[in-house]
Amino acid sequence: MSAKHGQKGYELEELLRAYFLRAGVYAVRGVPLRLDGDDLTDVDIWLYERPTGSSRRRQIVDAKSKTKPKAVERLFWTKGLYELLGVDGAYIATTDTRPLLNEMSRRLGLSLLDGADIRRMADSDKVLIPNRISEEELQSKIKGFDKSRRNKDTQNAYGDLKAALIDGFGGGTVNRALEHVAGFSCSLVSCYPKSNGADVNLRLLYFAASISAIALDYSLTKVSFKSLEERRKAVLNVIRYGEADESRGLEPVRIATALIERYAANGSAVAQSVFQAIRSDYQKIPAEMIADHILKHVRADGLFRLARSLEFRAFSRDLLGFDDLPTDEKSFLGVLLDFSRIDRFSVAESWVSSVDAKRATEKMEVAVLEDIGPLFDHHKKES
Repeated sequence: MSAKHGQKGYELEELLRAYFLRAGVYAVRGVPLRLDGDDLTDVDIWLYERPTGSSRRRQIVDAKSKTKPKAVERLFWTKGLYELLGVDGAYIATTDTRPLLNEMSRRLGLSLLDGADIRRMADSDKVLIPNRISEEELQSKIKGFDKSRRNKDTQNAYGDLKAALIDGFGGGTVNRALEHVAGFSCSLVSCYPKSNGADVNLRLLYFAASISAIALDYSLTKVSFKSLEERRKAVLNVIRYGEADESRGLEPVRIATALIERYAANGSAVAQSVFQAIRSDYQKIPAEMIADHILKHVRADGLFRLARSLEFRAFSRDLLGFDDLPTDEKSFLGVLLDFSRIDRFSVAESWVSSVDAKRATEKMEVAVLEDIGPLFDHHKKES
């Protein structure tokens, strides 16, 4: 997020994220847009919905809270970002209340949450989710941990994980999220149990696992009506190649070996040998453990539910340790740890919960399921 973004802006984003979470949407704040290593801007809130068993919807939210919000300019800005990212929809949330904004947003194909909507959210005692830390609190924890290590590795990793949501979302996101599952879990087991570092890395491990689940859910959408064996093959290919189709995943390798074939001595034989060696290495990636768990033990909407619940774990004030997670969350996370060759027992030892696990889960379920009244109806109309 921009350093110039004021406290009121943060509060508005947190309010909006809570609103969408309450409405059954997966929501992430401050997703960086990068090009060639440069941070260009950020998406205030990134949304992922599962309207039906075979459809998914990604949307973005531009939120501005200023005394004189330049809402008209933001409409054009948001439209451009919406088209650049190729998402399915976009919201603009502004404290401006001018009637012309409704007509302009309609013509641009954007959804509008204006000053009246925002006041209604702010005045409701059912929107903000109790017992949840804010994005700023998590960022502060991360910065404190990095400061103790005299680097910015964790901040950079967290930024990269979120950037994967808008940088080739799908198979590529699965791969990057799994890399961060391994990275955060390695850092976690190296920290002193129950330390600030353990707190930070366990939260980020849960968040990375939730991104893995949401990206796997999206990747499976394209093969939702295929046979079990075809869906299994698609998951294996996504994890190994970043693409559901093996031939597309191997395309960069084919291009590289074609250059070897053309320019190297005895190029044809060398190129074929290199291609087969690389393909063999891909095949050794133990993707079966994740694919088989998902297809055998996770029901149709299970990945989406897991993503939402693990995201809540990451931001819960009552941080639960691995052993205290409900069975479905623990099993899924355990498979990701096994894939990363991380010892489950070491992860469990790093954080022993000091809260009532059953009560903490009940609080989370209430927050997710509680009906927030007319705000739900408004959200559905805008969507």
